[in-house]
Amino acid sequence: MAGDISSLIIALLLCLLWLMVLWDRRQLTQLDSSSAPAIRHRLLKPRTPDDCPACRRQVVRPARVPAPPPAVRPWRDFERRRGAPRRIVTDGFACPNHTCRYHGITDAQVHALVGDGTHGTQERIQTLRCQACGVTVTSRRDTPLYRLTTPSTRIADVLSAVADGLTVAAAGRGFGHSAGAIATWLTRAGEHSAAVHDRWFRQLRLPHLQLDERRTRLRDRAQVLWLWVAIDPLTKLIPVLHSGARTQAAAHCVVHDLCAHLAPDCLPIFTSDGLNLSFYALTAYFGTWVRGIGQRVRQWQVLSGLIYGQVKKPIGAEKLCGSHA
Repeated sequence: MAGDISSLIIALLLCLLWLMVLWDRRQLTQLDSSSAPAIRHRLLKPRTPDDCPACRRQVVRPARVPAPPPAVRPWRDFERRRGAPRRIVTDGFACPNHTCRYHGITDAQVHALVGDGTHGTQERIQTLRCQACGVTVTSRRDTPLYRLTTPSTRIADVLSAVADGLTVAAAGRGFGHSAGAIATWLTRAGEHSAAVHDRWFRQLRLPHLQLDERRTRLRDRAQVLWLWVAIDPLTKLIPVLHSGARTQAAAHCVVHDLCAHLAPDCLPIFTSDGLNLSFYALTAYFGTWVRGIGQRVRQWQVLSGLIYGQVKKPIGAEKLCGSHA
């Protein structure tokens, strides 16, 4: 009987001791949480144009006012009124002869281009002739189809299949063309698309731009590439695409190309992920050099209207942390 009572007392004492330990741990946890300092975000230091490789390669030259082009009298003023009227549309084409006075003029009301028959075995290709200098030019000049004998419809089908994810080797087996020919078509189409993109995407006024990068890997190589993208979330317009490494030089290149496509007075709102490379690239371009009174060394000052935010998405977290500069 006495042994049972002593065992019960020992068990009660152990339970009491365990409760005291739990209470002490709870008090220490509350004390640590109340006395813990607030999380401080590290302030990022802006960069300058001297840190941008593209800006350093630019050579500052004195601005010269280009001479106005000489006035060219329209060729239709020299044409005879007799004969059949023009039936071939020549608007948008120009004479390729540099010594011709109508070189580079695409206006059909001014230049001297007329239809000069067709050529080609697979499909009929229009030939144009300049009446001023006599030089002939095909309508496919300066296009990806220039001097290609394959029908344009077949080339379009192959490029569409490759763009949808079909490999070059599979496209060659399916359509019956060599891999080298398909690679040449892809190269031509890519260069032409880049030229058209650079020509038309000018003086853009975009209120908001998102900067992001995507990791990709080539199919036949182990090399990892990053695709840098600047996109307008409202219109889904992509003014800049850049493939390369995930480095500060690549971020500077993206922002440098982006500013070349924007209007001079356009300053959109920028957002990106938690990568600080975008912050450094933006602050290196959107700013101005200032020199205070009595100071010999100029300082780089970021524009006061620049609004930039980072959207950080921690894994497993319920909140989105944002920061701005």
